[in-house]
Amino acid sequence: MKKTIRFFLNGKLKEISVNGETTVLELLRSRFQLNGIKEGCGEGDCGACTVVIGEVREGKVHYKSAAGCLYLAAKLEGKHLITIEGLAQKEKLHPIQEAVLNAHATQCGFCTPGVILSILALYLERPNPGKEEFRRYLEGNLCRCTGYAAIRKVPEYLEDLTIDSGNIRPFYLDQTEEKQLAFVHEDIFIDDGVNAYYSPVSEENLEAFIKDNGELVSGKNLRFLNGGSDVVVGIKKRNQHYRLLVDISRISSLQKISYGESHELIIGGGVTLSAIIDTVKQLFPQFSDAVSGMCSEQIRSSATLAGNLVNASPVADTVPLLMAMNAVLTIRGCEGTRRVPVREFYHGYKQTENKSDEWVASISIPLGEYDFIHFEKVSKRKEVDISAVNSAIALKTSDGVIKKASIACGGVGPTTLFMPETSHYLEGKSMTEETFLGAYEIIGREAAPIGDVRGSADYRKAVMQNLLMKHYLAYESSQEADGHEE
Repeated sequence: MKKTIRFFLNGKLKEISVNGETTVLELLRSRFQLNGIKEGCGEGDCGACTVVIGEVREGKVHYKSAAGCLYLAAKLEGKHLITIEGLAQKEKLHPIQEAVLNAHATQCGFCTPGVILSILALYLERPNPGKEEFRRYLEGNLCRCTGYAAIRKVPEYLEDLTIDSGNIRPFYLDQTEEKQLAFVHEDIFIDDGVNAYYSPVSEENLEAFIKDNGELVSGKNLRFLNGGSDVVVGIKKRNQHYRLLVDISRISSLQKISYGESHELIIGGGVTLSAIIDTVKQLFPQFSDAVSGMCSEQIRSSATLAGNLVNASPVADTVPLLMAMNAVLTIRGCEGTRRVPVREFYHGYKQTENKSDEWVASISIPLGEYDFIHFEKVSKRKEVDISAVNSAIALKTSDGVIKKASIACGGVGPTTLFMPETSHYLEGKSMTEETFLGAYEIIGREAAPIGDVRGSADYRKAVMQNLLMKHYLAYESSQEADGHEE
């Protein structure tokens, strides 16, 4: 096993040893004195620490923006890390830098490196992005000086500049990509006696490691991570340290999305939220839209659906939809494989069914059982914000009658809650406003919300009830759009 990591930094190969808890932000500023990256929030919300990472997937190098404050340096093995210092060639600005300048999209400059690198990641991966794609990639970059009108004009200036300059790709990419594709990947194990980091390339290697290192992986010593955004926040902000971090993000068998004859959408435990947005849009648009409203592209590019589930937040935006659809987790460990419905996965606040030495191999979502699926979240901002309350409903209707109903809500209990009484109440009744008003009292009995900074208990209860009507109104709008009349 390797005890060092090899990666490219702005086109140059580096081989170093790092502590398992060191972030890219810390590495760049302390080890390499590259200070263009800034720490703003330290939680992946502001974009000041944005970097670009090139990684090999399916025989090609793909690029993504990432939050350097949450991205562990040890994860850089075999990857290409691009910072703001790697763009300009001597006195000649990179086209994106020049476009930002011409658009008057910078002032104090604190956020500017992150803005430029988010745009670079977009154009490297999607050479001709539309306005919505530009907005998606920039929604995680906060600017308190110029605002966003000037930043949104950057593509107009960039279009003219790239015609003259020929190519938006940094000059060293062709050579670096050739070397990246030739990398031989192997397991990494770093241990300084206090914090260990293990990153396997296969599930077989992972099982063998767990069996061979009983003391190291016992009890609460072990913490799995994939994107690791919540884990790193815990380490840096809440002093939650682990003897061993096991990073499963390099296991290719966990990074697949498939749809089979059984009408099940199967999402691997290593599939990122960004990949879900792009891949399941046609099969499950409601899920794609829900994921689009979560966090920012810098987080979604590394964070996974499995991680969102295992983190066990009672306001996780993916969980209500998965509960409503009766999705099933495939959990794997040294003792074998088992399947657990998402509805049965949570035992209490931050308490889940999986054992400390088990990981989520995949999530199976049955499709085709319902003809109407809808998700709603209530938060201060439409995107990049945590829900106060969220809710999902799945209905099968026929001739104006609800034949099958399934509803789940988050933010109204210690875990996301499936609402069996409310679901059963709706079944067999007419699809009318009166029916949904009649469910208010029932759904109010099924939850016991508490108050916090995002809302009082009474507020959460009222929102949960009112979201029932939002679901009904969304159904009515869908019927009108389809040209149906009751």
